[in-house]
Amino acid sequence: MTQLDVPTAATGGIPAPEDSPAFGARPRRNVGPLLSVLSVAVVLVLWWVLTTGTGFIRPLYFPSPESLWTAAVTLNTQLVSDAAATLLRVVVSWVGGSILGVVVGLFMARSRWFFYVINPIVEAVRPVPPVALIPFVILWFGIGDDGKIFLGALACFMVMVVNTTVACGNVPPVYIQAAESLGAKRNQVYRTVVLPAIIPEILSGFRIGSALAFAVIVAAEFQGADVGIGRLIMQASRTLNTPVVLLGTVVIAIMAVLLDLGISRLSRYITRWSAQR
Repeated sequence: MTQLDVPTAATGGIPAPEDSPAFGARPRRNVGPLLSVLSVAVVLVLWWVLTTGTGFIRPLYFPSPESLWTAAVTLNTQLVSDAAATLLRVVVSWVGGSILGVVVGLFMARSRWFFYVINPIVEAVRPVPPVALIPFVILWFGIGDDGKIFLGALACFMVMVVNTTVACGNVPPVYIQAAESLGAKRNQVYRTVVLPAIIPEILSGFRIGSALAFAVIVAAEFQGADVGIGRLIMQASRTLNTPVVLLGTVVIAIMAVLLDLGISRLSRYITRWSAQR
């Protein structure tokens, strides 16, 4: 096995249709964003019609927009503090776990000895859902921030380790052969060819990791937390306060979309040299 002979299972994120040649020609300018806005507007109108306009859906099963607004006004600063606590845990775990995962993945692709030592551990832990470790994490760290950040970081770490090693394995051999034919040493090939080539796939892994961090952190907050959106939803569900449950879900979705949008914009800027841009 060469230094870059690593598994090649695809783990990258889904590109936007206009960014992928597989989706054919781009639509007319500005039509795509307009369609997105219209689809969201249609969903909101249907929501209002089915809950408030016709009463077809009972408020207990799916709250109306008015009840959601009332819940937001009632919670006020508590909602903001819960959202801020969850977002902080997600960002810290995502940054720490992703960076560590990329570093370990690069070492696994660079050194066959390191790969053979670490790979069995990664493959054994990777299929285990992080939420299954919540009882142990509560014993180890309590119900504070440390345990939740650990779980989120573990999930991001696993994603980025596999993503990075696969990305290194997907570098076209012709690139490496061309560099070597020009006299580049092994370290030069790795630094000037392999690393730039895997950046787009690593950035795609960051997007996957951010979504996974939200899922794991909120699940951990369900089990025990003094503050956070997960705790808010769990407390509301015990009293069938479905407007607050739905409000918490919407807040999570908004934060996840904004974080993903930020990562996507940063990815576009960093990889503006890519042929797919």
